[in-house]
Amino acid sequence: MRETEQMIQMNDEYDESDTAQYIKSYMFIKGFAMGRNLQQTMMALSLARQLHDGQYRKDGPPYILHPLKVCTTLISYGIDDDVTLAASLLHDVLEDCKDKLPMCGKELVSEYHLAQEILDIIRLLTKESGLNDHELNVYFKRIEENPKAALIKLSDRLHNSSTLYTFTFPKMRKYIRETSMFLIPMASYGKKYYPEYSNVFGILKRNIDSMNRSMDVMLSKIEAMENGAAGQ
Repeated sequence: MRETEQMIQMNDEYDESDTAQYIKSYMFIKGFAMGRNLQQTMMALSLARQLHDGQYRKDGPPYILHPLKVCTTLISYGIDDDVTLAASLLHDVLEDCKDKLPMCGKELVSEYHLAQEILDIIRLLTKESGLNDHELNVYFKRIEENPKAALIKLSDRLHNSSTLYTFTFPKMRKYIRETSMFLIPMASYGKKYYPEYSNVFGILKRNIDSMNRSMDVMLSKIEAMENGAAGQ
């Protein structure tokens, strides 16, 4: 394959109805990055929009809303590191955009000149489906050892937890359990061992824990109602 064929074809034409749903977040990140000369974030922002174009969340909106939300959450909590914000925008591309990344993400570095550290973080965050508890523990421990990856993973979990209503009940229960077993301890670890990010990890922990508890209570009530109805 020729080098030019490996390049992601950049396209400035997007569906207007889709764009209307995320343009405010997109422009906020773009303005923030431009104001601080975050070159990696600006490139990642354009790439994320292109790579996720035509993809949608289970609840309906364009998929790009998710990485934009992950990034804006980190910004709102005080993160302004170029690598972290760029990686947050691209954290799902190796899982969800394989057809547009024939070199398994290497083109992000070789063709678009993103830092190797960004690709390394994206690879850390990329998860295979169907992992058992031991495999999940290994996966999350590797992320835990990298504070930038851990911040992104926790911001990702915070946003995904807000859309749990799109899951089936068994998947919702599994997600709540996974959050309790791995994500909340990760936040505690980050708060203790990464003092430069201690406040951010603390905020993420409180918000994720609160949402997880609320979802657990809600799901338990629904399960009790269904069990009661089944017993009649």
